[in-house]
Amino acid sequence: MRRRYAYVGHQDLRKLLERPNRCVCVRQPQDVVQWMKATTEPPNDDGTKTATFIIDTDGQLWINERRAEHVLCAAGEAVLSAGEMTFAFRKNQIEIVEVTNQSTGYCPEPESWCAVASALERIGLAFPPDFTTAYLFRRCDKCGTTNIVKDSWFECAVCLSPLSQHWNFDQP
Repeated sequence: MRRRYAYVGHQDLRKLLERPNRCVCVRQPQDVVQWMKATTEPPNDDGTKTATFIIDTDGQLWINERRAEHVLCAAGEAVLSAGEMTFAFRKNQIEIVEVTNQSTGYCPEPESWCAVASALERIGLAFPPDFTTAYLFRRCDKCGTTNIVKDSWFECAVCLSPLSQHWNFDQP
C-alpha cells in the first residue's frame, strides 16, 4: 500500500483554502495544453512551464501555478506525492522534462515516484524514468524544524541535532 502524506507544513497556509482555487485535474494531455495557455505563470527561459503538482489519494494528477501552495492544490487533503513538474511542448506533444518531490508542505519521499509514474502513464504523457531531482525530508525530533537532507548529512540545520535516518513526519 502506498503511503499517504498528510499536510505537515505551516498551518497558516490552510487559510489559502478559503480563496478560489485554479487547480486543474489532468485526465488527458490536452488538459495540460489548456492549462499552459490559461495560466498567468510566465514561461521559463527555455519556453517550458513549471507547475506545482500533487497526486491525490485516488491517483489523479492535479496541477496549479508554480507559486501555488501544495496544500491548496490538494484542497487540504492527504496526497500520494507532491512537488514540481516542468512541461515542454515539443513535436505537437506535451512532454514532462523535469519532476521533483519538492514540497515542504507534504515532504513526500522519493519512493512516492511510483504514484507519479502511475498517474502519468494513465494520462499518456511522456515523462522521465524517475524524479529528476529527489529530496529527502526529515523533521528534527528536538526542535521540530523541517530539513532537507543534503549529501547524506543527517543533521538539523537549526539546532545541529542528529536527524532520523527514516522518514518521520508521521511521528507525534
